[in-house]
Amino acid sequence: MQFAAYIARRYLRSRRHSRFLNRGSVTAILGIAIGVAVLNVTLAVMNGFHAEMRRTFVENMPMISIITSRPEGFGPLGEVMDSVADVPEVVGVAPFIRQEVLVSSPRTAGPPRPQAAVVWGVEPDLVDAVQPLSRYLRPDPAILGALSGGTVPRVILGTELAANVYAAIGDTVILTSVNEELDLEDIRPVSARFVVVGFFETGMYEFDSRFVYGSREGVGAFLGYPPDGASMLGVKVSDLMRADRVADALGTMLGRDFYATDWMALNENLFQWIKLEKIIMVVLLGMIILIAGFNIVGILTMMVGERRREIGILLAMGARRGQVMGIFLLNGLWLGAVGIFFGSAIGLAGIWYLHAHGVRLPGDVYFVDHIPVLLQWTDFGLIAGVSLFMTLLAGFWPSWEASNLEPMDIIRYT
Repeated sequence: MQFAAYIARRYLRSRRHSRFLNRGSVTAILGIAIGVAVLNVTLAVMNGFHAEMRRTFVENMPMISIITSRPEGFGPLGEVMDSVADVPEVVGVAPFIRQEVLVSSPRTAGPPRPQAAVVWGVEPDLVDAVQPLSRYLRPDPAILGALSGGTVPRVILGTELAANVYAAIGDTVILTSVNEELDLEDIRPVSARFVVVGFFETGMYEFDSRFVYGSREGVGAFLGYPPDGASMLGVKVSDLMRADRVADALGTMLGRDFYATDWMALNENLFQWIKLEKIIMVVLLGMIILIAGFNIVGILTMMVGERRREIGILLAMGARRGQVMGIFLLNGLWLGAVGIFFGSAIGLAGIWYLHAHGVRLPGDVYFVDHIPVLLQWTDFGLIAGVSLFMTLLAGFWPSWEASNLEPMDIIRYT
């Protein structure tokens, strides 16, 4: 092996009269480096998108949502919550009222600009046990406790929604919904005034532009719910990846009048699309490394042609064919390893730059307002391993060809 490595190092140095191998080697190394770097950065960005969307969905929506088909709703609410809390792996339970509404704000000039929104009625003392709402509140998490009390009910608006309706802290907004039996001949909307006490900002445009939070009592009174009424129960579990199993257990325990669904089922199509896109990007960007592998085939083939006389002399002097084959395999592996090293370094630098400085995105298009990145060392290792394997395959055919040369024919005719 030392013999093959020594000769391989010598062969990587081009002869003075032929500089093509040097330029070709640099081209192959650059091709592999670019492919590895782009693939590493792309996977980090896609992992970041996946993690950011999963985090945002889980932290702004209950891990498990329970609804009921009973006319009387969840009553008695306390008993149902106690039953849910007794299920293993359940660490938090809270009641919610959820309803789609229109939000508008009085304007001194021009007509109101109503915006479609989703109002959530929450229990200020219980909601953080299910989702960390107070983490995203502005200007102070203490405004969550300010939702209760007051002669006029209070709400917290998403920052984008507040900007769209020109609402500031202390302003009054109007929520409009349909609160009676729907009659196509006589649809009567119901409106109520709420005072804005603060804002929340998650970084995901879909939530910041649509969500409104109020106390369950205030929102329930506006929508016609009884004092202990709720449209759903939110449940938090100890392991978010086991939410589907806990949801099945809750559905079995509560009976057929209740339906429990987890966050993965609610967003299944979205996360399946992300996984499919990741696979497609890996395949497409992997073509760059494959093309660089063909460059290695060409370089080693020309190297074999240029070194035919030396190969014949080595074989005639007693070098084994396996050693000759190892010389050119090591050349291919060396080119691939250098390209992978520089590509990984460039990829790490690109990921660090995106993480440290960030790149802004239009939130209404990409769901998030910046490019998220998540470095997974398993991806780095997998890319490096597959790339090295591809370079090994690329060097196999020229190496096999070199090892099968006949020394006497080479020496006689060259």
